[in-house]
Amino acid sequence: MKHALVRTLPVAGRYWIFNVRVPAGVIEMTDAGMSGAVRSMRRFTIALAVVASLTAGCASRPSSPPHGHLARCAAYALLLRPAAPLPSMTGEHAVLYTLANRGPAACTVRGYPQVTLYDARGRVLPFRYADGGGAYVTARKPVTVVLAHGAMAYVLAAKYRCDLGIAQNAATIRLALPAASGQVFSSRQPVRVSGPPGLSYCDGGPRDPGQLVTISPIEETRRAASSLP
Repeated sequence: MKHALVRTLPVAGRYWIFNVRVPAGVIEMTDAGMSGAVRSMRRFTIALAVVASLTAGCASRPSSPPHGHLARCAAYALLLRPAAPLPSMTGEHAVLYTLANRGPAACTVRGYPQVTLYDARGRVLPFRYADGGGAYVTARKPVTVVLAHGAMAYVLAAKYRCDLGIAQNAATIRLALPAASGQVFSSRQPVRVSGPPGLSYCDGGPRDPGQLVTISPIEETRRAASSLP
C-alpha cells in the first residue's frame, strides 16, 4: 500500500501543493505505538526531501537575464561599418552606419555617439553638431538597444547641402560612445560620399546652414534613425 502525502510548502517565495506517493514501508518505520504527531512529522520530512530534490534541478538551470540586467557592450565587441544609404530628402546629405556586436553574448548600447569629421589630410572640419531633431534625423529620445551576438544597430549623420559652394569634403568620420567598464568605443570609417552629395564643409562661414551635422541616437532599425515616415 502507498500513502499520498499532500503538503503546501513555501518554495522560492511561493507556496506549492505537492502530492507525493511514498511506499508505506518507508513511512511506517516506527512501532505501532508511535504517536500520530510523530508519524505526521516523518511524513512531512519525507515530502520536504522530495520537494528539495525537485527544486534543486530547476535551480541548476541557467536562465538568460532580462534586458534590464544586460551589461553595456564592451569596446572590443563593437564593430562600426558603413551601411547602404537611406532615401534622401530634398537638400539632405546623409551617411548611415551600422554598429555590430561581435562579442560572445548579448549586450546593450544607448545614446548619441560623439562624431568628428575629417578632411582627406586628417584635419578636423569645424562643423557644428546636434543630437537628434531637425529635418532629417529622428527627434525621438534615445532608447536602450539590445544587441544579440551578430546583431546590428544604426546611426545616421545628416546635414543640409552647401548652397554657396564647397570649401572641404569630409573624407572620414569618427564615432565614439561609452562602453563597458568605463571604456570608450571609438572607430574611424570612410565617408565614401564626396562632392555635392557628401558631408562637405561649406563656403559661407560658420553659420551657414550646411555647417550643422545632426546625429541620430543609436537605433534598432534604419528607419528609426531617420525622420522619414
